[in-house]
Amino acid sequence: MPSVTIISPDPANQAGGMERACVLLADILERQGWSATIVGPRRPPTQWEFRLGIGHPVRSLSATKAARAGHPDLVVSNGYLGVGIPSRIPRVHVYHGTMVGGTKAQAGALPRRELVRRSLSAGTMEAIAGRGARRVVCVSETTAEEVRRYYRLTGTAVIPNGIDTATFAPRDRSAARERLGLRRDARYATFVGRFEHGKGDHLALEATGRAGYELLIAGPTGDGHGAHHLGVLPPEQLADAYAAADCVVFPSRYEGCSLVVLEALACGRPLITTRVGWMNTLLRAVPEYDQLCVEPTVDDIHARLRALSDLDTAPLISTAREFVLEHNSLERYGEHWRALLQGLCS
Repeated sequence: MPSVTIISPDPANQAGGMERACVLLADILERQGWSATIVGPRRPPTQWEFRLGIGHPVRSLSATKAARAGHPDLVVSNGYLGVGIPSRIPRVHVYHGTMVGGTKAQAGALPRRELVRRSLSAGTMEAIAGRGARRVVCVSETTAEEVRRYYRLTGTAVIPNGIDTATFAPRDRSAARERLGLRRDARYATFVGRFEHGKGDHLALEATGRAGYELLIAGPTGDGHGAHHLGVLPPEQLADAYAAADCVVFPSRYEGCSLVVLEALACGRPLITTRVGWMNTLLRAVPEYDQLCVEPTVDDIHARLRALSDLDTAPLISTAREFVLEHNSLERYGEHWRALLQGLCS
């Protein structure tokens, strides 16, 4: 049985999108006959390494040591990880976005020193990691454009993330609320993921509060005073968190191909989100979904929430869900990866 090692930023983390994508990919490759192992950096950077701006190179090279230790037949690296894998080992590198693009999207909120660390240190590692790979994968067309613009990498394959469409499917709202211990008559909006600036944390909190919704946060405990924290949920309960909501609010400032977006749409919930990453692909196929897209401002999100009850969202939600079922199921995701790897290790 051939072996594949997948390099994740944090194998123990089930909350981050990239980390969750690594777990899904491992499962898909195991179904295709691979023995899959997920590894990550063996140590965090020291304080002085972080201050010198070499934290990302340290983590990347540390993860490379972990990957090489297993003597795999194939390595799948992600983001700024994977630099230094010997060329004799076939490697696929996956971009879930770019550090340069993500940093630019948060330029007004990050200290200047952190902007430099992310753009130069992590960005350089991302560029080098992609150049050493035999195949380069981007999770959306928008990400592929950024990879070409910032890292001058061409010939990339676009493979959007896949989700379990059997688990993430429409469910009875009342039953989902009962399982989560929520009130039946309340108005809920669900936010999934790390509650941080880049994901539009306080935009979601303030806008939903002004519109009369209680915000449910399914993710790591963070700063969300006044919200109902559900914590990090396994897939079955996460599907309930989507189903229990009147709508899902995800005003992220930057994404490649968000699992939250795909899952919310597959669950048939009204998703209020921004026009970033994979959403541009959906909007080309389902332009009417722009009615639920927002700018990352409290006023625009609040206006969409207030207008939600007056919109006939059922047809566009149904069309968006069908698009996800066709293009983002685990079956389709597996087909893309099978074709990508064909002949790579022979």
